[in-house]
Amino acid sequence: SDFNLVSAFGKASVDLVFSQAAFEHFDDVEETISQLSDVCKPGAVVIAEIDLQTHSRWIREKDPNNIYRYSERIYKKFHFRGIPNRVRPYKYKLAFERLGFTDVTVLPLKKNDLRRQREFIPNDLFKDEITQLDYLTITLYARRR
Repeated sequence: SDFNLVSAFGKASVDLVFSQAAFEHFDDVEETISQLSDVCKPGAVVIAEIDLQTHSRWIREKDPNNIYRYSERIYKKFHFRGIPNRVRPYKYKLAFERLGFTDVTVLPLKKNDLRRQREFIPNDLFKDEITQLDYLTITLYARRR
């Protein structure tokens, strides 16, 4: 609740943002990107590595998409601060574009073979191709307009 980039850095004061495995833990990704838009100077660059897979060590390699198996209702019932937010690459891209960034590029760093995984994802929110469930880790690049 006290997370505020603008009060920490000031408006239009940052040239480069580098984030490693943080975005997937933000409860309100849109608000975070909006704050980035405020603190970044025009032309500033954001480079973020985003870990999209389950964070439970004992299941991570065996079933990396485990966090997408559950309906939104059940996932919210077990919510705690910092839990992976399940935001997929296309939603990050759209949010950055809508909130003042350009040249938004998403590159997969780690991919998964989905042939055996998709059948275990009962949640229709994540079954379509746009969700790119084969992307387990991405790098997002964006430039502030």
